[in-house]
Amino acid sequence: MNVRESISLALGSLRTNKMRAFLTLLGIIVGITSVITIMTLGHSLKTQTSESIMSSGANDLMVQVKQRPTEEEEAAGKTSGDPLMGMGGQYVPASSDAKFDEADIAHLKEVMGDNIAGIPIGSNSSTSIDLSTDTGEEPYASLQFVNLDYFELNPTDLVAGRTISQTDIDNRRPVIVISTDQVNSLFEGDVSAAIGSHIDLNLGGRSEWAAVIGVYQKEETSGLLSFNLPGTVFMPFTLESEYDTHNKDGWEAISVRPAEGKDLGQVKALLQAHLTSMYRSDDQFMAEIQDFSAMTESFNAVLDGISAAISAIAGISLLVGGIGVMNIMLVTVTERTREIGVRKALGATRGAIRLQFVVEAMMVCLVGGILGVLIGGGLGMLGANMLGTFVFPPLSAVLLALGFSLVIGLFFGYYPANKAAKLDPIDALRYE
Repeated sequence: MNVRESISLALGSLRTNKMRAFLTLLGIIVGITSVITIMTLGHSLKTQTSESIMSSGANDLMVQVKQRPTEEEEAAGKTSGDPLMGMGGQYVPASSDAKFDEADIAHLKEVMGDNIAGIPIGSNSSTSIDLSTDTGEEPYASLQFVNLDYFELNPTDLVAGRTISQTDIDNRRPVIVISTDQVNSLFEGDVSAAIGSHIDLNLGGRSEWAAVIGVYQKEETSGLLSFNLPGTVFMPFTLESEYDTHNKDGWEAISVRPAEGKDLGQVKALLQAHLTSMYRSDDQFMAEIQDFSAMTESFNAVLDGISAAISAIAGISLLVGGIGVMNIMLVTVTERTREIGVRKALGATRGAIRLQFVVEAMMVCLVGGILGVLIGGGLGMLGANMLGTFVFPPLSAVLLALGFSLVIGLFFGYYPANKAAKLDPIDALRYE
């Protein structure tokens, strides 16, 4: 008897005893369903979190001005540390000449060319302000001074009006773009009333004003890094020296977004070479690149580990299902003792008998695994859709679950199959 005939007999046995087969399958189905559901939900959560990290610019290269270590400190290996910190741990503000200005950013964009997507000003700094109008107020808002690259690399969903233009930047216009949350707080939710209105900005006791030119829909974050904060207020970066004295002479930190498809390591090395050239004549300060990709990968590894651990716990039910398979196969061997005797009398070898019952046990587990994948995949996709990020079950999880179900069938089916193979044909024929 070959494997194909064994599979045919196994499926015929399942059809003959439908209720018993279903009860046998149930343990496998529950185990596989649990594993696939958890892995799908974990994949959805990982996707959500990765998107949140990507939208926050975590894949950007952060360039920071820091104090240059002395020769003695370099010899001692003290070449790294907190940016803008001396080796003794004291804050060392960068000088005006060491900070990045608009000309430096334009130079970097020129020399880096198509290796970078842009340099979004405003990604690394914000100012806390209080907003107020005649109809409402919002304390502790966040004000960011941005350039055109910021909006190109961090698209906003405009509800009304427009975003900041190059003309606004060049003419230093006191204009702002606010979120729908701030429209609710300041204009009682009336978007049309917000466009063109003036808002009072209180910056540490100093009062300024700005005109609203646009309203955007604040993106709701999801996943493990979800948070609920009012939307950011955006203003042309050329006004930053007037509103934020900390960055009056330039920026101590800027973000550089590598172009899509470019090798991050090569872009980082090329950028560092240009920065080294720019700061070659500065004896006190230097520019250093921080790359957060390793941190992102570590975070994803933690999520994968959590999903795997929970799935392993859920997979314990597969062992329970495997015990059920062994039990039912022992019953099957007992019921088919005379059949085994007839087959042996006709010349069937022990290997053929063993193969028949092992294949039958594996087919039981495989059918249960397929049903579990379908049910678990459906539940997982439904749950992922409710979480806000629809994903399909990971292919690796599906293949692993089906493979594990076959292993369970092989492991728990071998003992009954071996018992059947060892039956004496004469005793088996006499069995009633």
